[in-house]
Amino acid sequence: MNDIQRVRRSHATPWLITAVVAVVAVVAVYLIATRSRTHSISFEVDSSGEKVSSVTYGVGDKQLGKDVGEAAAAPWSKTYDTSDTDGKIWLHVLAPAGGAITCTIRVDGELAVEATTPLGAVCEIPFDDAF
Repeated sequence: MNDIQRVRRSHATPWLITAVVAVVAVVAVYLIATRSRTHSISFEVDSSGEKVSSVTYGVGDKQLGKDVGEAAAAPWSKTYDTSDTDGKIWLHVLAPAGGAITCTIRVDGELAVEATTPLGAVCEIPFDDAF
């Protein structure tokens, strides 16, 4: 290798290292920003029957709440803000009195999942699929 080639290589190395560090920094900031973003989750229940006996809802392995009796009367809804995006979003509804039960989950105002079944309903979706 002659002197000219050696000088060219020594000047290219700092620029290459700077470019790689900049790309890694941008990707890291993006991942941190999207990971910690707060999402609004709406849980909704409607019934063509007369009674809903219980509504249980949560994110991942964390139960956010459970309503029973009058507190679970349809139409029912709750909204939570969360930055926990691990696992799935879930809503379980029981209605022993009969009739069709519809459960709906919305994430950031967009429909993520909806299900209608007799006597009870289960809505579950992996958080990553909710967009």
